[in-house]
Amino acid sequence: MKKTRLNVFYHLGEGLEDLHALRIGMELGEAIMSMIRPQQWLAQFDWECKDVPLPATRDAARALLNFVNRWLTAGPGFDPSQKFNQEDMRALHILRELFMQAFEREEANLGVFIVTAKGLYDTKLLLEKPEEEFPEKIRSRLPKQMLFDFREAARALAFELPTACAFHVCRGTEALLLHYHETLVGHPWQHKKKDWKIYVEQLAVAGAPKKITSRLDEIRDMDRNTYIHPDQNVTLEEAPALFKLCSAVILYIGQELERLIP
Repeated sequence: MKKTRLNVFYHLGEGLEDLHALRIGMELGEAIMSMIRPQQWLAQFDWECKDVPLPATRDAARALLNFVNRWLTAGPGFDPSQKFNQEDMRALHILRELFMQAFEREEANLGVFIVTAKGLYDTKLLLEKPEEEFPEKIRSRLPKQMLFDFREAARALAFELPTACAFHVCRGTEALLLHYHETLVGHPWQHKKKDWKIYVEQLAVAGAPKKITSRLDEIRDMDRNTYIHPDQNVTLEEAPALFKLCSAVILYIGQELERLIP
């Protein structure tokens, strides 16, 4: 996955329009003014698309950039009164057309999508830093497996993969429950059975606050076990609700871990 900066494509289009101002007989000083923006945005386009499947378009962009650079980065002995001639105009026209044709041909193969907001969640944070939903002092108390699954769940939510979101957010929460229980009792989980009913029961026995166990019951009431069953799918409406419920329980457990582990 690569983030797309649409402004690069926009400004490149603007820059290429500047080339239309070039005329046969223009001197270097005048021609340069019409090449500055094309040079800047052709170079930026080449960099932006280095991991994008546009090989012919990038080659054409580099060829056009080299043509522009020949005028803008002239070496010693270059005559500033040199004029833009018919051969230059012909070469420019060909290079620009090759670029446009390559881009029109290859851009159809690009999968460019807009990731829309999911409820009140900021899309950028879901994709890049979902753990920032929790205060930094709490994040340091959360186990690595829980953070990994929470990030996976957030990305799945952003890309509208609700069942994957449910699977990862529940798995991450379960990893946190086991870590929390171990912190409360001073030893790893010793019961043969592992499900949310016994987690809630044993956390209550170990002294977990009601605000934690009651929310775990809410998640269990949503039939969490079916989210990992092959014949059950989660809807786009359900996934954000489950994600929010688990986020609340993660926050409360994080606060308890902060209290228990100074």
